[in-house]
Amino acid sequence: MTDLRVERDGPALWLTIDREERRNALSAAGLRGILAAVSGLDPAVRAVVITGAGERVFCSGADLGQFRDSTVLEQHEAGGLLTEVLLAIRACPAPVIARVQGMCLAGGVGLALSCDLVLASSNAEFGLPEAGLGLWPFIVSALLVRHVSPKHAMDLMLTGDRVDAETAGRIGLASRVFPVQTYDADVTTYVAKVVAAAPVAVRLGKAAFAAAAETPLAPALAAMHAQLSLVATTQDAAEGIAAFFEKRPPRWTGR
Repeated sequence: MTDLRVERDGPALWLTIDREERRNALSAAGLRGILAAVSGLDPAVRAVVITGAGERVFCSGADLGQFRDSTVLEQHEAGGLLTEVLLAIRACPAPVIARVQGMCLAGGVGLALSCDLVLASSNAEFGLPEAGLGLWPFIVSALLVRHVSPKHAMDLMLTGDRVDAETAGRIGLASRVFPVQTYDADVTTYVAKVVAAAPVAVRLGKAAFAAAAETPLAPALAAMHAQLSLVATTQDAAEGIAAFFEKRPPRWTGR
């Protein structure tokens, strides 16, 4: 698909923003490609990895060239498409992993934060430069405040300063930081761990985790109690417990 490479690697689906000459800026075609991939996911896919072409930039956000040449209505519709994509990623039944190597800027930060996990290379940098362009990261801010403290969020948005991967991990922008020298191997190993987990438990667990984050504690605990009882009735739960006692790898059926 134009601006997006979609590649299947066993139980993992890789989505690569393929606009290296434009610093992997988000285009309408690329966003629609991501939306189609995560919304119509094959049940056999156990993880989705989103990354950028090349080694220098994960995603630089909106394509400012297209933004400059578009009407106000077109700009508004582009924001609506980005919002739809971010929500679809969060609703995707399989875990979605952002593979961030190099720069991650503006809307690229929002794309990464919408994912369940952010695996950063030690050379990664995160930044929100919008205020310096007469804009504001409105859409990104709704995700940002759910991952970092309000003080860290406002600092990033007001100054536009970039933070390195170590800082990103410390303040909550990144899940893991891997050395650039072993980055590809470390990401491959990590994705293998994710796809090896029990598929039914992961799908139910991801949805329950997202719901609990938006629910007051008492009803959240009640809902988690119900979900625990539900997952305990699955074939995968029986298989996982049997495999534990028999000291062998589990054979998941996804039921």
